[in-house]
Amino acid sequence: MAPGLGRRIEGGSRRRSKKRTRNLRNLALVLAVAFVFLFTPAQEQIITQLNKWMNEILKEYGPAHTYPVQSDYTLERSVILTSGQTEDFNFRYSLSIPSDRTERGTSSDGFQYVSGGSSPVSSLQLLSSMTVNSPGGPAISIPLDGTTKSADDAVQLTDWDTEVFWPSQGSDSEHCATGPCVIWRGSIPSGAEKTLVVTYDLISTTFSWWDDDSMESIVPGAHNGRGLNADNSGTFDDLDRAGHLASTHLAIGQVKQWNDRAPSSFEDWAIDGEETFVRQIADQIFASLPQDEQDNVFSFTHEAFIFVRDTILYDVGLSTPRSGPDCLVDGRGDCDEQSNAWMSILRTREISSWYEFGALTDNGFSYWEPHAWANVLLPLSENWCDVNDIEISSCWVEASVDVVNNKWLLHTPTGFSEWVESPSPSGIDAYKFYRPLSVSGYQYMWTENWDTISGPLITGGTYRVPYLSGQ
Repeated sequence: MAPGLGRRIEGGSRRRSKKRTRNLRNLALVLAVAFVFLFTPAQEQIITQLNKWMNEILKEYGPAHTYPVQSDYTLERSVILTSGQTEDFNFRYSLSIPSDRTERGTSSDGFQYVSGGSSPVSSLQLLSSMTVNSPGGPAISIPLDGTTKSADDAVQLTDWDTEVFWPSQGSDSEHCATGPCVIWRGSIPSGAEKTLVVTYDLISTTFSWWDDDSMESIVPGAHNGRGLNADNSGTFDDLDRAGHLASTHLAIGQVKQWNDRAPSSFEDWAIDGEETFVRQIADQIFASLPQDEQDNVFSFTHEAFIFVRDTILYDVGLSTPRSGPDCLVDGRGDCDEQSNAWMSILRTREISSWYEFGALTDNGFSYWEPHAWANVLLPLSENWCDVNDIEISSCWVEASVDVVNNKWLLHTPTGFSEWVESPSPSGIDAYKFYRPLSVSGYQYMWTENWDTISGPLITGGTYRVPYLSGQ
């Protein structure tokens, strides 16, 4: 499995910072109790007003992430293989070619209007170039237009022992297993080290799919009239609405067990919406909703997000990440484990959700670490679609959700998207993506380093996301 995949940067520090938030909330609670005793007839109004004030204080002064609106930068990634054997060994490494990311997943199609035409689509991540090379060797440009190069035409690197090619998709070792990729392969002499240097030139832009007053006005998408909230959310019946919703529901949403981590032996599902404890939690979340929101897909999905975010402690993962049920039972987990937990809850109600993998950096773009988060497909209500002249089959939101960083329906430029999962039988592609390296030996070391080598050029200013803004 990829080294470090799924570990959030600065792991413990961000969770420990929440103690400050709890202390502030405790103070608010003390004040609320005092006001209740002093003004018993108005206690409900007082508590409501105090909570409003407290949330405003936390938003303005509490612990928060700070993100740029847009960032232009160059990211360098080094894949390093070191032999500890007394004999040479062969290897094969599959490296995904990222797709351009938009507010509609990887699609450039927006809402389709009944009266004709379509809405513009915002770009979230635009990859302008990608190159690979061995250290000190010339950069080899990787085509981003779908052009392929077969194994027979592989390009020899200057280390003389390895080569690269970018083939079409297929099931054998000379083809890409999970989408467009570069294959690096060759041999490593005894005691030697081989490195593949990968560079990405990127423009990444913030986007919020959540239409809520808590999101600052400079954040694209949040206030463009196309955002989602409880007021314009669709119902659970809308999950099977004709078009993209129905096809994704059939391929993903209805499949309640996803990504078997042991496909050749016993079942070990990373996402499991059939497990008893997960179903019990989902039922509790459902029962906690107001009666008029129990058929509201947004409300259930958001409440499940808050539950995982606020009850699961951040902790670095095991060598094999915990499944969603294990993460919920254990009460701790890293980024992909908490994503497993949240998506397991969603699968109990057949809400389509899937993986997105890449890397995450800090606010200064000075430290990177592999990262994992979730995508979710949510319907807008038929009434809202009709009022806004939108074809019902195109009236949906496809959004990012990062539980451990409290990014609810929010994409930020500090996240590099390498691979967005597409439907595959029971999520087998996620299993394959986790395991890009195959080797003929057993005494070796595999490490990966990430570094910002140019930029970031920040435009549009910055904004804050409080740790508890999702409440």
